[in-house]
Amino acid sequence: MKSEQEIIRKVSDFVSEAMQKHDSGHGWSHIERVVRLAMHIQECEGKGDRFTVELGALMHDIGDHKFAAHDGPAEIRRLLGSLGADAFVTGEVVNINENISFSKGKNNIAKSDELQIVQDADRLDAMGAIGIARAFNYGGFKGREIYDPHAGYTTPLTPANNSRNSASTVHHFYDKLLVLRDLMNTPTGRKLAEERHEFMVRYLDQFFREWNPSE
Repeated sequence: MKSEQEIIRKVSDFVSEAMQKHDSGHGWSHIERVVRLAMHIQECEGKGDRFTVELGALMHDIGDHKFAAHDGPAEIRRLLGSLGADAFVTGEVVNINENISFSKGKNNIAKSDELQIVQDADRLDAMGAIGIARAFNYGGFKGREIYDPHAGYTTPLTPANNSRNSASTVHHFYDKLLVLRDLMNTPTGRKLAEERHEFMVRYLDQFFREWNPSE
């Protein structure tokens, strides 16, 4: 079996290559930020296996349905198996990959400490100044309108009701991004989410003042 440091290095190389076809908001820099956030949360919370958290953060977007048709869990098992990783660790990394996403709607499962930490880190990267940049970057990547003033607002998406496509990138804030603060798993995640949430609210206030300057 390779050392933990060797496994992390090999996995990092694999993930960096796998992210090449993603938009820049979901690319390698996103993975690096999620890893840093996850490690910070793990340290603050003092729970969860640090090696598993790092691997889970590195591989959380493998097989992302927005960009890939391949089977993420199968890829993870193949790679970690070839590196001689512990079977329990591999299973937990697969668990994170399968259950992390807001869009998969699996908010009713019993979450391990590691899943809670990596999920908070991933959701935090969708919030605040970076979250705003990522939202508009992905909207442009998909050809989505910045804002459609003729589209109405409906009940925000929840993990159990996530099939609706946002009418515009600004609508996506109300459909998803402003919901994330209340979905954090850990005290550290909730604390970090509060500031990012308030920044998005202020941004939207400014956006609408500029969109409708006479109102």
